[in-house]
Amino acid sequence: MTAYSAQQRRYASTVAMKLMALLALCYTFYFCRGLILPLMIAAFFALFAAPAVRLLGKCYLPKPLAAALIIMVMLALAGAGISLLYEPAAQWLERLPLLGSRLAEQVEDVTASIDVLKDSVAPGKSTTESIKSAVSSGIMPLLSVLAQTTAIMLFQLAAVVMFTYFFLVFGDALLRNMVRALPSLHAKKNLLSTFHAVQDDMSHYVLVVSTINVGLGLATALAMFLLDVPDPLLWGTLATLLNFAPYVGPLVLTVLLTGVGYFEYQQTGQILMLPGVFLLLNVIESQLITPLALGRRFNMNPLVLVIWMFIWGWIWGVVGVLIAIPLLVCLKIIALHLPETPSWLVVLDATTTDKTTLPDLRES
Repeated sequence: MTAYSAQQRRYASTVAMKLMALLALCYTFYFCRGLILPLMIAAFFALFAAPAVRLLGKCYLPKPLAAALIIMVMLALAGAGISLLYEPAAQWLERLPLLGSRLAEQVEDVTASIDVLKDSVAPGKSTTESIKSAVSSGIMPLLSVLAQTTAIMLFQLAAVVMFTYFFLVFGDALLRNMVRALPSLHAKKNLLSTFHAVQDDMSHYVLVVSTINVGLGLATALAMFLLDVPDPLLWGTLATLLNFAPYVGPLVLTVLLTGVGYFEYQQTGQILMLPGVFLLLNVIESQLITPLALGRRFNMNPLVLVIWMFIWGWIWGVVGVLIAIPLLVCLKIIALHLPETPSWLVVLDATTTDKTTLPDLRES
């Protein structure tokens, strides 16, 4: 009995130490996000852009020049997209207070009856005025926060560009030095094979997912154009970007399109048509196209995905939500190439072939 109790205490202490280490790691990522986040994004960009740099190197272009060229092309494409969509996005942001006023007016009839009941119990400011003030006080701080974070985002963008360039130019040299530092030939081969497998699998995953998301964005833009919705390219671009965060991103765009429908139309059927069309396209993409394109290897439990995205959203904000799934896929690919598959990898699977029924502990 004593030996069993000692074993239980050792197991409990091991679990507690692992939990404390996990919490310490999460808080380290949270408080050091200004440094770790640009490094992480730059590492992802360098991982995907490295094949293009090697291809230009085969054309006798020096690696520093090839890396600079790739980064300039990426920045030019991003700048062209931002310049194209900045004006319509700014116009919709200017319409937010008007949308809030319309929402307050629509609920005025309901709040009038509430005011009668409220005044009979506790006289004071009307519910309608409270709603209007709440809407305006909620929108203006949002615009203020967006303005305040612009400088930080520009600084982090410059850091991402710099880190990406150095990863592309000196990353191979760093990998060679790491291989040279390993003691045995087997370990050297293991590291090289794992790195190249992770790079190939991640490039394949990002290429397929990006192609699917761009297709969803084009379909959304076409649908919005056919429904005569203003700025269809803006909604198509948002559909592309937000779909990198499964479940959460489409939900956000559904809410936005509901607001657009409320702003543009009067009847309930017309208002719900916009989010309904997008949800139909999203269901076709998420339940049919993506599983067929990626296969069972990248299929993961939706509950785990949502929890994982919320954790990284708490740590790194919106950017954390967008890169959470690629990060999880990268960890899964690395785990698949380890000599011993970790037990936590089973938790990520969306389906299981094990038909074992769980015991009912209430019977004992």
